[in-house]
Formats: sequence, C-alpha cells, structure tokens
Amino acid sequence: MRPDTRRFGFLLFDDYPALPVSAMMDVLRDTAYVTGRYDYDWCTIGSGTNAVTAMNRLQTVTDFTLETAPPLDAVVVCSGLNGHLIKDANVVAWLRRLSTRNVSIGAVATGPWLLARAGLLDNRRCTLHWEDSHAFSETFPLIDIVQDLYVFDGPIFTCSGGTGAIDLFLHIVARDLGPEVSTAVGRQIMYSSVRDGTVAQPSIDSPYKMIRQRAVRKALKLMQDNVEQPLAISEITDRSGASQKQLQRYFKVYFGSTPQLMYREMRLDHARTLVRLTDIAIWEIAMITGFSTTSYFSKCYRDLFSLSPAEERRRASRFDVAPVER
Repeated sequence: MRPDTRRFGFLLFDDYPALPVSAMMDVLRDTAYVTGRYDYDWCTIGSGTNAVTAMNRLQTVTDFTLETAPPLDAVVVCSGLNGHLIKDANVVAWLRRLSTRNVSIGAVATGPWLLARAGLLDNRRCTLHWEDSHAFSETFPLIDIVQDLYVFDGPIFTCSGGTGAIDLFLHIVARDLGPEVSTAVGRQIMYSSVRDGTVAQPSIDSPYKMIRQRAVRKALKLMQDNVEQPLAISEITDRSGASQKQLQRYFKVYFGSTPQLMYREMRLDHARTLVRLTDIAIWEIAMITGFSTTSYFSKCYRDLFSLSPAEERRRASRFDVAPVER
C-alpha cells in the first residue's frame, strides 16, 4: 500500500445491510478505476469472529477481527435491523481507542447506536435510518439527531443507509480528490444525481404525497408531527382548511377509515417502535404517545397488532431473518 493511500475499515455485524456496504466499497474501487491510482484501500472487520452474515443472508468472511485489524484512517460501523441491541464492550473500547488516534469514525443505517454507546456522538449532530430515529432520540435525548441523508461533524460521520451511502462516499471522494473525480465515479456506477447530505431522508408521509386533496395531506402531516403530543381532531380539522364533515368524507374515500382511527394508528405505530427498540417502560410509552391509561393503550395495541406491548417486547428482542427453506 502506498504511504498516501487512505485505508477504510468496514466493521460488520450480523444482519448488516449489504447494499450500502457494497456501495461504499464499489465507490472506492471505481475511484481507482477512473484515476488509475490507488488512493484508497479497504478491508472488512468482524467484531468477534471472521464469519458474518448479511441481512440478505450473504455469507461473509471478514479480512480481520478487532484483534488483528491493521492501522486505519477511517472505520465505518455497519449494522442493520439489530443495531439497537449491540452493546459489545470490546467494540466500544476499540472505537474509543481509535478516536484517540485521529481515526475518522463513521456509521451507516443503525450503526450510530453503537457510536452513541461509545460516547462518540456527545455534543455532535448525527443521523441514522428514519425507522430508528424516534427510539434513538428517546434513548439518547441529549444527542442532536437530524433527518439528513448523511452528516459530518468533525471526525465523526453518520449516514442513514441505503443508497445514501453512495452519496456519502462520492462526497468523500470529491472532498479528497476533487469533484471531477467524484463525477467520473458517479458516471461509472450510473449515478447521475448526487445528493447533498442535507437532503432529507424519505419521510414516513411519502406514500401520501400523491394524494390530490391538500386538506388530507395537511391533516396527515399534522398527525405525523404530533404523535407524542396529540392534537384534538377539531384542531387538525381547522388547520387543514376543511370542515370536519369534509375531512371525514375524504378519509373514508382515501383510506376507508376516519381521521380519529388513522391518528390513533400512527401513534400506535410510533409506540411499537419504542416497544421494540428501547427499554422504556410500557406505561411511559403509553404516556409518550398520548394515551390516558396503560390499560387503554394495551387494549388499542392488541386490537391493532394482535398482541400486547409486553408480548411484543418479549418476541421482538431481536429481528430474525427468515431461514432459507431447503
């Protein structure tokens, strides 16, 4: 490896998302292709053993483990559905040691959970996959979390995952080697519209953006923005610009439901994320999502999801990928 080559280490955990990990490596590889130089080197690292299985069941044998990893210029924590459960003290200590050696440390998808537990996000801005954002905020209320595609804050960088990892690494190439090289790499991988980090992640209201009725879209946005401090339906109706009768009719046409039921389901969906991804007490989740009593919350939860919050928590301590049928 040349002395000026920058080496990235990709720390892989079971159920890591293959798409962003492969995308980041491919950007580095195609940078060499378009420049004819090896400005980057990269390797994979396992947290315990060399055997790691991706979320799509891809079997991976990593190049190194924590104990054998070579000197690195940057490390990227790559975790998927179970990122909120990773509390490995050895990994935390390893990341903290790297942070004292001027190593850039990043994370994609749910990887920021581990950076937060290592104390590396204290007094910093970060992002992570939208599905985890509410639970993450409840667990680490002092960390400034945003819904951006990716964020750089000093030597720490975070990314929401998915195709956002392509934009992140094309940005890194542009910063290191110039926009001409980054553009050439984007063209090579058929990626013509590189997004800035401040572009917002696809939001939960994306499916509703095609609804033609402006009052319905506005009502849904008000509901989504106020799942933890619910508004009265009358206030939502007034602020949507429709009468209560009109809004009831619109919701019946579009969803076969009522504004009241839709709003309650949104709050229960939010509650389900907190039940699955945090250790917050059930009674507290009920309060957070605007239910007057725990018993009423549990009844509504069971009616929608066919099991109680306590049963959900016991079953969902880990999201398992379905095994291959043979």
